[in-house]
Amino acid sequence: MKPMARSSGRSVIGSVAYRSAEKLTNERDGITHDYSRRDGVESATLVLPGEREEARGEFWNRVEAHHKRGDAVPGREIQVALPAELDREARRALAVEYARDLSTRYGVGVDVAVHRPHGEGDERNHHAHIVMTACRVEPDGTLGRKVVELDPIHCKRHEQPTPAEYERSRWENLTNQALEHAQRPERVDHRSREAQGLEGPAQEKMGPAVTAIERRAEREARAEGREYEPVTDRARERSRLMELRDVAVHQAQRAKEWLVEYGQRIARLAQSPFSKEALAAVGTQEIERQSQERAQAQARFQLQQEQAQREAVQREQLRQRQVERDQQRQIDRDHGPSLGR
Repeated sequence: MKPMARSSGRSVIGSVAYRSAEKLTNERDGITHDYSRRDGVESATLVLPGEREEARGEFWNRVEAHHKRGDAVPGREIQVALPAELDREARRALAVEYARDLSTRYGVGVDVAVHRPHGEGDERNHHAHIVMTACRVEPDGTLGRKVVELDPIHCKRHEQPTPAEYERSRWENLTNQALEHAQRPERVDHRSREAQGLEGPAQEKMGPAVTAIERRAEREARAEGREYEPVTDRARERSRLMELRDVAVHQAQRAKEWLVEYGQRIARLAQSPFSKEALAAVGTQEIERQSQERAQAQARFQLQQEQAQREAVQREQLRQRQVERDQQRQIDRDHGPSLGR
């Protein structure tokens, strides 16, 4: 959660205009922020307590005028990642639902803008910018005192959980509910990899430079009629991690399908003339078969993990050797070659 403080030179009017792709004038300093031609904004929704409606510029100018001090914090921002597995309308519904939830719990105004992935970034990076008022907003529109529950300094002084700690968990719950409603097997977890009991480093972003290289390689592969293969180390590692994730997702989906299929089969057998002993025998055989399949899948998954770890170690060793060679070349340039080299 980021504060929008005047002391840092930030304007809540300018920030909201940029995130919502609108033209807004800050009446406090007379500056007009025109981002109406900005691309990449799928939707922008202003949520107010009491289901009130007010023009975006009018509302945020009232908030700016309400805060008199030069070091005031008129707003606070949260940025959340939206699941690429959901369609456009489902992503917007999830973001707006969270905005309404924030508005109701804290009694604040919430402006939520849903953005598409950047042209040079990860094509799965759907996200939303959520700007909240730092002050309370009454259902009739009256602006009140600061909402101390959103102030991390106040929370730490009073030994209370910071809003970021709680909101991560709340966002996880809402996101997983949306994925379940869409009948998607994927789930998110806000905890660290260590807390989840996962080994290995977290997945790193490829960055705009690597992404541009990979997209050029993908275009060349299509033009030559061959299958695309990652050409950079970071993209290859990302591809490996994605494969591991897909295996886990497939197994989860298969387990879910098996439970439904098994339940239906048991229901049919319960209506047949089979004895209870025969029914139990059929169930036991099916469970054993599924157990063997899961064991085989787990073994394949483990082998892939070990291979990925070995490749990561090899890359790190190559990188270290390259660093040592570069350092030696620098020494040779500065002092001349060492004896015996």
